Amino acid sequence: HPVVMKHIQGTGAFASKEGAKQSTFREEDILYYSLIAFHGIINPTAARDSRAGQEDITLLLEGMWEGTKNLISRSKFGQMPRLLLKINYGSPRFFIGDLDRLISLKTDMPFEQLRNVTDLQLDVSLLQASLAKHENRITSIEYLADPRLVLVANGEQTTVDEINHKITCKELAFD
Repeated sequence: HPVVMKHIQGTGAFASKEGAKQSTFREEDILYYSLIAFHGIINPTAARDSRAGQEDITLLLEGMWEGTKNLISRSKFGQMPRLLLKINYGSPRFFIGDLDRLISLKTDMPFEQLRNVTDLQLDVSLLQASLAKHENRITSIEYLADPRLVLVANGEQTTVDEINHKITCKELAFD
């Protein structure tokens, strides 16, 4: 979705030792709000070669979820994960791919005015259709979802569990 990027200029003073003075100009860009989607694939061949096991995969997912919340820097603060889906396939040679392109943002306000996850809905209609098309190749879906995130499919509010009744969904839990 389109975002408003704000360019900020300022000055800063940095001292390398007591009594030293050095100042500089700085510039940075900030976003008031953005919803960022991405996808990845756990490559079974690479996982076998690196001896990655289920514990490693769990750590990866936990790192993605918890790491997003704990990534704090000058330009990154207040980040929150909203939805994590892990599609488990029956064959190591099959995957749908581009899952991030199967979701879209819906809102009644101009995109540039979004400031909170409660200002929008995530339309998963195309994702739902793709999962239904390939449901015989999917063994299960594991997920985490921000409880404030509203999912819609074909104009109706839904949940991850309701996206496809034939596919077993399980909420992820980390120790």
